[in-house]
Amino acid sequence: MDSPNAPERAHAQRIQQLAESRQRILAMSAEDALAAILDHPQPAALVHSFPETDLHFLIHDIGLQDALPIIQLASNRQWEYLLDVETWKRDRLNDAKITTWLGLLLQAAPQRLIQWCFDEKLEFMELVLFRNIDLYIRETDQSASDLGEGYLTDDDAFYVRFVDYPTTTPAEEAQKKQRNAMLGELLHRISIFDHSRYQGLLLEAASMIPAEIEEELYRLRNVRLAEKGFLPFQEAIGIYQPLRPGELATKGNKAFGRPSAEKGQLPVPGLAATFLEGDDLFVRGLKSISDPHVLDLLQVELASLCNQVITADDQPVHGRDQLAAVVKKVSGYLSSGLEQAISGKKGQRETLAAKLLQRHLLADLFRCGFAGALDLHWQATRWRKGSWFQAQKLGLTFWDEAWMGLLGGLLLDQPKFYDPSMTGGHYRDFRSAEEIDATRDGFNQMAAIDRLLADLVGSKTPPTAKGFLTFKNLLLTLWARSWLKLSASDPAGGTIAVSRAAFRDFYQWLWTEKAGRRIIDDARKEHFIDWLAEASGMPDVDLRERLGAVFEGLFKEIERELAPVLPGNLDPRYIQLFLLKA
Repeated sequence: MDSPNAPERAHAQRIQQLAESRQRILAMSAEDALAAILDHPQPAALVHSFPETDLHFLIHDIGLQDALPIIQLASNRQWEYLLDVETWKRDRLNDAKITTWLGLLLQAAPQRLIQWCFDEKLEFMELVLFRNIDLYIRETDQSASDLGEGYLTDDDAFYVRFVDYPTTTPAEEAQKKQRNAMLGELLHRISIFDHSRYQGLLLEAASMIPAEIEEELYRLRNVRLAEKGFLPFQEAIGIYQPLRPGELATKGNKAFGRPSAEKGQLPVPGLAATFLEGDDLFVRGLKSISDPHVLDLLQVELASLCNQVITADDQPVHGRDQLAAVVKKVSGYLSSGLEQAISGKKGQRETLAAKLLQRHLLADLFRCGFAGALDLHWQATRWRKGSWFQAQKLGLTFWDEAWMGLLGGLLLDQPKFYDPSMTGGHYRDFRSAEEIDATRDGFNQMAAIDRLLADLVGSKTPPTAKGFLTFKNLLLTLWARSWLKLSASDPAGGTIAVSRAAFRDFYQWLWTEKAGRRIIDDARKEHFIDWLAEASGMPDVDLRERLGAVFEGLFKEIERELAPVLPGNLDPRYIQLFLLKA
């Protein structure tokens, strides 16, 4: 005889089996995922068990048309989520998206869509019709020909015409035709389903107050999406409000309540967590947590945080690649926030991180991590306004490739890390406190060079070919002119560029033979520092401390590019580190 708890155990086992099936499917390719769902013994139960956010991304991965069987199996709750996230652009309905998604639902399950609209989405349907149709009720003594062209009718009494609007491109014209076809099919099916309710729907749509209905629909939509982290844009943008590590304690601690029998069966969004990879502190901290319930709650919190970032960035995220980029961004700033929060504390870093993840909201840790990048953005913005290079109206190219990329990333509204190793673009979000610190060091070096040039050159930039001027060839050319006993500028030539004949003397002095190769020895480097100290008025100790690494890198670059070039082969067209006359 079965025990009284046998049905509960069997139900829990089915829930666990569905959860395992979901995790396997989310790790599959789009084609394999579709086949696995349709081949499942209980495909409807499996689709219903998907969290709405995961199902939404899965549908886009599969492709809207190919995913029609999945849309057909989805629950009304999942349908509502699809319309909530797809058919609104901030606080306004998007007519093109409404056409697309109502068309998909109409293809997938037309009778169910009509019943659902009458039972749960009546005001939404009325608003859609109000925005897209003109209604005319023909009197008994009136001829249909008197109404004009474009009217459709199912009963010779209620005549409907689709609202026309100007189009400027073939795509807009195709969109209008798609809307007309979808609404025509939908109205025809509603008329067949229940003609009296069809007439009532048209009458209510024609007499409604659209602003009030749209505002109420938007409010209800926000309530539903807020549960999943999709806050209204004005609230979601608060995720980028900086929070200092010392302020974390003032935010209070979160509590992980144990699940009830009913709530414990709710599906946990899992797609975002599948993109957690690498070896950052956030991932290592998660691996240090062994309690499955805590991990599930953190997984829900991570999905909610990703959704808030998606809303704040105001960039549509549909496919896995786009979601993976969001997860990397969130994970990076969480790691940075954790690193700052545990700075100076004793203990294993992963253990400390795990405790912080269970104590503080992930959103607060994210804000703490982003604060470091935002501080750099503010610092760079303020510095640029009063910088020497900005006063000379020089472009960012003045700072050569590496520092130009660094400064360009910091000046963005959402500061980015410059990563020259990336393909398809060199900017990405910061992923650790180390990257923020390295960027800060590079910026401070650039600011120090700017101050040095202000002291060295003064308020007037020496005339030269602006398109080829960088801080590197400016410093090195001025050094060469000083060694050659030339003035800081050449009024006759209108440029600081050195003639090739004069430059050969400096070039021969610059090199030292050592072990069969040419190098720049320490004596030449000391001469450069001494010249800078004397010309700028800065102590040589300060120059070495602040900019020694920059100058060493500059000399290595000279050796790498020019060591093979003999004095007789100097060609101004191919030399970028010194300004030579053609």
